[in-house]
Amino acid sequence: MNALTLFEEKPCRIFRDASWLQPLSPPPSGAPLCREKDLRFMATFLSDVFRTGQARNLFIFGKPGTGKTLCVQYLLREIEKHAKEKGIPVLAVYVNAGRARTPYYAMLEIVKGLGLNAPSAGWQMFRLKQAFEGLLKDKSVVVAIDEVDAILQKEKEPLIYYLNRQPKTTLILISNKMEDAAQLPERLLSTLQPKLVKLDPYTSEEVKAILLDRVKHAFQPAAIPDNLVDIVAKLTSEIGDIRLGFSILLTAGRIAERAGRTRITSEDVKSAIENEKTTEILKEMGKMKRFLEKRRKTGLF
Repeated sequence: MNALTLFEEKPCRIFRDASWLQPLSPPPSGAPLCREKDLRFMATFLSDVFRTGQARNLFIFGKPGTGKTLCVQYLLREIEKHAKEKGIPVLAVYVNAGRARTPYYAMLEIVKGLGLNAPSAGWQMFRLKQAFEGLLKDKSVVVAIDEVDAILQKEKEPLIYYLNRQPKTTLILISNKMEDAAQLPERLLSTLQPKLVKLDPYTSEEVKAILLDRVKHAFQPAAIPDNLVDIVAKLTSEIGDIRLGFSILLTAGRIAERAGRTRITSEDVKSAIENEKTTEILKEMGKMKRFLEKRRKTGLF
């Protein structure tokens, strides 16, 4: 009996490079599409870092899938690029507090991301702070903290408060909700003075432009008709999360590929949409579960 082969390589007649449809994949051009106005607005407040060594702190918020992380990571790359071209001592670092899990590991990722040789374990927080402060003697730093609510909920504000009190340090805080900024203690808000930046969901036209750009790089020519991309774009704009569109296109492509076709059909897209709707229901159930657990812990019922 022949062994079951699950991952046999076959010629791909649907996809050119499916990685462009992964939810966290960067834009093919490098720059986020349809966010130029927002990027220029944020850059206006960050530009002082090149003149005075410190800029206005930003608090960027918006629904999931509105490009917050993509925009900030692009801004950080542009900051480092401009600093290098002009010979200005400015560094930029990004950390996802949700993945770091604790303020300590968030600080560790910041220190390591700035190129300092810190071990993955063994140093106490004060030593990480010493390393960070040593860097500030001759450099300015822009620190972007994604999912900042993950550490705000655990210790309110000490890490953010500490970073904000350091000279030549500019903070970009990223969250899904403006309410997370409102929950910051008054003593921190008085010195942080963040500029609030809201990223609205993409319009239907913007969604279509982004999806067509991904289609061009992800699929073989003529693998999916434009009218099916329109259907996916319409649903995606209604939900407000661009990553949903990526997932539907990826799933539809896999369905067609599995059936041995060279083109995606309306039935493939319909099946993919049904699949993603199930995923969205599970997400909402998870949100409700976390909400109920939080209410129990706070003794509200």
